Amino acid sequence: MRKGIIVALVLSQLGLLGYLAGQREWVRQRGEQIYLRTAPVDPRDPMRGDYVRLNYSFNTVDVSRYRGRAPASTLRRGAAVFAALKAGPEDVYELDYLSDQAPLSGLYLRGRVTRDVLAGQIAVAYGIEQYFVEQGSGLVIENRRGGRDGMQIPLEMAVAVGSNGVSVLSGYRWGRLGIALEQINPTSTAQSTSLSWDSASIAQRSPVIVLSLQNVSDAALAIADNEKHCGFSLQSLGDTGRSFSQADKSCASYVTRESDIIYLAPGEVYRVEFNMGLPRWYVLERSGGPSSAMVVSAANERFNLVYQTPSLMSGMDADLLWRGSIVSPAFSVNGRLD
Repeated sequence: MRKGIIVALVLSQLGLLGYLAGQREWVRQRGEQIYLRTAPVDPRDPMRGDYVRLNYSFNTVDVSRYRGRAPASTLRRGAAVFAALKAGPEDVYELDYLSDQAPLSGLYLRGRVTRDVLAGQIAVAYGIEQYFVEQGSGLVIENRRGGRDGMQIPLEMAVAVGSNGVSVLSGYRWGRLGIALEQINPTSTAQSTSLSWDSASIAQRSPVIVLSLQNVSDAALAIADNEKHCGFSLQSLGDTGRSFSQADKSCASYVTRESDIIYLAPGEVYRVEFNMGLPRWYVLERSGGPSSAMVVSAANERFNLVYQTPSLMSGMDADLLWRGSIVSPAFSVNGRLD
């Protein structure tokens, strides 16, 4: 009797595994094929030769983009969530919103919350965070993607998506635009506590961020930016329990002009410097309070710089313009760079 129960349990588990494998293969063959752009991965962990670790911008979702029935604050680790997608530029799909209910129409990814909601950020995994490859070739891909000290080239993953939100990786292509970030004169928490917080000392102690965008394709492309660098914005990772937003909103209505188009030949780089102590990069904490420089209120917090193709003037010809968004490695003003 007992032996029969054990056999039945083993067979049921094998049957479940077979069903799941069959479901994923069906999705791979019959699901809708889309591309998802990856974001930088912290390169400090050891690389593996048989798979590539992947991260997407929607692995961490701000609660402002959550539209569920239950409050975002009640989501617990393991809770099922659904990432509704929308078609974006370059044939790459982007997050529209996150919900605890499957959308009635359109493409979506089924995911699981990986930790309780922290600092207004919802961490989600979708089962597409590892791409298995032939033994040894993972290192080749990781090396081309680059690390914290050089140009990083996003992988754009080909994903098959089923009608129930199950997603399966089916391949990849390389992005056409690479990104690199370098810190100059990073501050230190120990030194900063002895400084008076006038605007001159803030600018002096805050790091200068040098951000580079490179055309890593074999054809010409263009990007858009103006004298205020409205193509770039700041986002908080919120992984210390605090959440910040960019205080300056002067670029909210920015529309690209012909004079803002920057043409890049294959291999050419566009470099720009940002002094993170200037008011353009002041931050606001979600819990309230006045805006301030990162070195004053957020020295230990991590941020990304995001390049987002701005809106275009009506009738503007921009066939070569790269469209979409690309995220820098994370940094903090005390010198930490991932």
